[in-house]
Amino acid sequence: MLATDTRELRHDGDAVRGAEVPMAPRTEAGAGSDEVLDALSELDTVLKENAERERMLFQRIAEVRLARENGQDWKAILADEDEPSTVQLVSTILRRQSEASGYLRRSLVVALRAEGQSIPSIAHLFGVTHQRVSNLLRRVAQGGNSSAS
Repeated sequence: MLATDTRELRHDGDAVRGAEVPMAPRTEAGAGSDEVLDALSELDTVLKENAERERMLFQRIAEVRLARENGQDWKAILADEDEPSTVQLVSTILRRQSEASGYLRRSLVVALRAEGQSIPSIAHLFGVTHQRVSNLLRRVAQGGNSSAS
């Protein structure tokens, strides 16, 4: 199960006002919990799972193409598919990757801000506007889990 399905990002009890996340003191690498490493592990797991699903999807696409080229109508092709269907596979792959990458982006934004990075510098690193980063930080502080891109 994806980390974002079972828990929210930790805020260590810090209250956040507006878009500002209070800056935590800098710590040595490896000290304490590192949400970004958790997010990277989650993304790694999802990518490996998705690779399996993608192999299945490649096979399924070939089967669907062949059936269509042999004159079957779409309703019959889709009705004859095993579970998960082609459409379900695509949806699952995209959803899982989106969730895991969103978790990583949120974790990185929070970590960079906690390390003292300015909102404009974080925005530049992510290729988004500073307003987008501010909104993300605000939503994270309010307990949401929106993505940064």
